Amino acid sequence: MSTDGGDVSAWGRDGKNLFFLGSDRKMMAVAVKGGDRFEADAPKPLFDTHIAIGNQVRFDVGPDGRFLIPEQPQQTAATPMTVVVNWAAGLKR
Repeated sequence: MSTDGGDVSAWGRDGKNLFFLGSDRKMMAVAVKGGDRFEADAPKPLFDTHIAIGNQVRFDVGPDGRFLIPEQPQQTAATPMTVVVNWAAGLKR
């Protein structure tokens, strides 16, 4: 199905589509046909995700075709914290 690799997959509720995370972190869709012989169309990109490859985050596809993807925490720089000791003494002046 994919010549570029991928990770984490889920079947659509109708069994006619397979969704997976492409190597570029895009959500991909592949239309499949069952029967005596398995056939699959070329993968199509759907949208960008923030899912990191290989971190075992799972997603699901609802009956209405919407995706449930857990939000990844954003890595941000630590904000410095100021601690004021004996602040009440400063009020008496």
